Amino acid sequence: MKWKVCGMREMDNIQEVAKAKPDYMGFIWAEASPRYVGEDFVIPKEVLGKTIAVGVFVNRAVDSIIDLSKKAGFNWVQLHGEEKDEDILALKKAGLTVIKAISVADIQDVKGLSLAPDFYLFDTKKGKQTGGTGQRFDWNILAAYTLDKPFLLAGGLSKENLEEAIELGKKYPIHAFDFNSKVEIKAGLKDVQEVLEISKRLAEN
Repeated sequence: MKWKVCGMREMDNIQEVAKAKPDYMGFIWAEASPRYVGEDFVIPKEVLGKTIAVGVFVNRAVDSIIDLSKKAGFNWVQLHGEEKDEDILALKKAGLTVIKAISVADIQDVKGLSLAPDFYLFDTKKGKQTGGTGQRFDWNILAAYTLDKPFLLAGGLSKENLEEAIELGKKYPIHAFDFNSKVEIKAGLKDVQEVLEISKRLAEN
């Protein structure tokens, strides 16, 4: 199974987590987030190696995302706001791979979705909070998802529920598991030992 560590910020921590060789690493450009990297942040590609960098945004203008992708160095974007299909298609036209995050509370949240994104990401709905809730939603809801389009699973993922998530991946088109707040010492700082343990367990499956 592929996996992603999101909400990275501290350079030393990025370097240590990169040694676990996650498939993806997420960097958040949203000022309201405690994991906001700042506008001048540049992704250290020499540190990431083959790990794909993902820029994470909430209701940011398409042109701004495209400009930042060139400056900061990412080709994948993850959208957590009210972005429309035309925004997604414009980003794809610019050569970016698009993950559209959906906050999930019931089956209606995974039904009637557009085919515009390359991937979906299903996270836990918690009021107006976008990402990093540390809570999982009812995974039985995924049975209502009928699109032939793979998705990332987020929301409270940790080593404690990893085996259950792996079994879930045998039933549904899960492209990758997305880890964030449950593997943190504090916001933006990951527990490297936990990340390494997750990497080992995923490699065994």
